[in-house]
Amino acid sequence: GSGMVMESGITVNFSNNEINIRTKTLKDLRSPRFVHIFINEKERQLLIRRCEERDNDAFPIDYAAVEIDKKCRFKAKPLVIYLASVIGLPYPSQTLRFCGNLLEDGDTVLIDLDDHQFLPYPDRSILGVRHG
Repeated sequence: GSGMVMESGITVNFSNNEINIRTKTLKDLRSPRFVHIFINEKERQLLIRRCEERDNDAFPIDYAAVEIDKKCRFKAKPLVIYLASVIGLPYPSQTLRFCGNLLEDGDTVLIDLDDHQFLPYPDRSILGVRHG
C-alpha cells in the first residue's frame, strides 16, 4: 500500500529518543492540550490519551511547532528505552512507525506494538554517530 495515506499513530526514533505523534492522531483526539502515553506490556499496546490538565506525566502539545513540522515531537528517553524492551528491540535501534486506531471513547488512540514497520529510508540523524 502507499505510505502517503494519513493515518493515526506514532513514529519512534530509537536512536535519538524522539517520539513523533502524527497530526492525524492529534486531530482524532480533538486537538488536546496535553497527552498521556501509557504502555501496556502484557497486551503489547501503547495508548495515547487526551488530557487537559498538566501533570508530571503529561506531554504538552506545542501547536506552533506542529504547524511547522507537521508532527508533534517529544524527547522521552526513559519511555523510548522501555518501549524498545517491550517490543524486544535492541537499543539504540532504527526508527519504527506504528499505526493507531481511535477508540470509541474518542479520547484514546490505541497502538498495537506488534503492528510496526521499520522506516525504509536511512536515518540521517544517526549517520554521524560512530558505533562501537
